[in-house]
Amino acid sequence: MTSVYFEFGQVDKSTVSMLLTDNFHKRWEPPESVLRKPKNDPELRLSMSAFKLYDFPFGFSIGNTYTDETLISTENQTMLLTDKFLQMDFNLPSQRIYGLGERNRGFALTEGTWTMWANGQASPFDDGSGFKQTYGVHPFALVQASKKRDEFVGIWFRNSNAQSPIIQHNEDGTAKLRYITTGGKIHAYFFMQGTAKEIIARFLEASGKPRLPPFWSLGWHASNTAYTDLSKIK
Repeated sequence: MTSVYFEFGQVDKSTVSMLLTDNFHKRWEPPESVLRKPKNDPELRLSMSAFKLYDFPFGFSIGNTYTDETLISTENQTMLLTDKFLQMDFNLPSQRIYGLGERNRGFALTEGTWTMWANGQASPFDDGSGFKQTYGVHPFALVQASKKRDEFVGIWFRNSNAQSPIIQHNEDGTAKLRYITTGGKIHAYFFMQGTAKEIIARFLEASGKPRLPPFWSLGWHASNTAYTDLSKIK
């Protein structure tokens, strides 16, 4: 990309949106008919989230104005935007990170590569070496703050391309999230100032809740790759 368009906005009093895309060429994003895209409120100011913009090199930070804690920062971090490889690194307030599903492992994420690309492969234990995701793609991370143990921040990447975030731990107890995707836009929403339950509820409200299946479909189902013929099912 020779020219990048960027936009930051305040969706509500504790949610910030960020958009980075090609300034000259249209890029893919999930249609709003399929996935919600919350709009910024022009009457709200980014200062409500302690927003700071850095020029050289480009970066930003947001935080909690009550605790004076920086929750998300890309200051002096890597940013690379090409046609089929996009990367943006985020400094996170702690190493207690959850989400980025779906995968077969414990709830907390450690250091490692946490690929998100549903391809119907087997579901081994995901040790963070990459390419061991399962069927679901949920590009949402939940991070515990450092100053208030009951405070969390959520990051939702509105992207449907192959994604392979990398988590690295810093010596000071913080962490770095290297967000990498193969296409589309870097369009993220940051949910702040809430408990884990409250942040997840706000994420579901923003992205849309799962649809309930019809009653007749809630029967008995079984599926296994070992079923090769009708006799084995019987």
